[in-house]
Amino acid sequence: MPSTPRSSDHTTIRRGVAVVGSTTIDRNVIGRAAYLKIGGVTTYAGLTYRRHGMPTWVVSNVAQAETWILERLTGEGIQVSAGPTEITTRFVNRVHGGRRRQDATSLASPVTDRQLAAIEAGVDCIHLGPLHPEDIEAPVFKRLRGSRALVVLDVQGLLRKISGSRVVAAVSDHLAAALSAASLVKSDEDELRLILDTLGTRVEDLMARFQVAEWVVTSGFHGGCIYSANQGVYRYPSEQVPAVADPTGAGDVFLAAYTAARFRGRKTIAGASQNAAKLASRHVAGLYLPDLRVA
Repeated sequence: MPSTPRSSDHTTIRRGVAVVGSTTIDRNVIGRAAYLKIGGVTTYAGLTYRRHGMPTWVVSNVAQAETWILERLTGEGIQVSAGPTEITTRFVNRVHGGRRRQDATSLASPVTDRQLAAIEAGVDCIHLGPLHPEDIEAPVFKRLRGSRALVVLDVQGLLRKISGSRVVAAVSDHLAAALSAASLVKSDEDELRLILDTLGTRVEDLMARFQVAEWVVTSGFHGGCIYSANQGVYRYPSEQVPAVADPTGAGDVFLAAYTAARFRGRKTIAGASQNAAKLASRHVAGLYLPDLRVA
């Protein structure tokens, strides 16, 4: 029989959140324009949590010569725990219409269990944002299965592999362990379809199997839905974007804004998703987060 999903109804984030994964230097190509930016889930989600007034830590690995990229985060009041690595993670994101192609030109050393353990006791929420299957070492997922913190997981990096430098769709061997640790999971529509097709199951059965309380699904300009183990499915509309500046990181903004509103602000699923959709829309238009471009 499937296990009973963890309840998140009474979870409240009081002491803050740790966002875990690579902080990146990205080349974003949007149509004919190209920008060199600081990126990664740690950047987009970390800044969003801070804008919701939450104490925020980033656990990441950046090369010593490029630790200057972390100053954008510390300047916003984010505390950074950066481990050693010879190189910084770099991506090239090419966006054309509603599609994105990614290339990974360098990958930092994985975030270790020891790094996170030094932060975990001081937070109520751990937001896992791996950008590729080895971005966070596997023991992290195993230990967090027993954590008292709210574990939030963006599965994007666990549904990829790096072939040469090209980022292609593939289900990681670490996915099951990561899902077992998480109470709140986020994927986009294509990522969820890949999981369900690979495992041959329904999302409701998947949530019961891994004890996931809520599963956030984003569908870009088409809105999305929230699957709740206790409340069924809620479909939320998208917010109108006046003009697209750069959609990179919109899903990260959505998930952090949803988590903050739902478990810090105690909003309903409808209220939290409305808040998240509004802020994600503003981010796509270049009106929400600070300018992340670098020279």
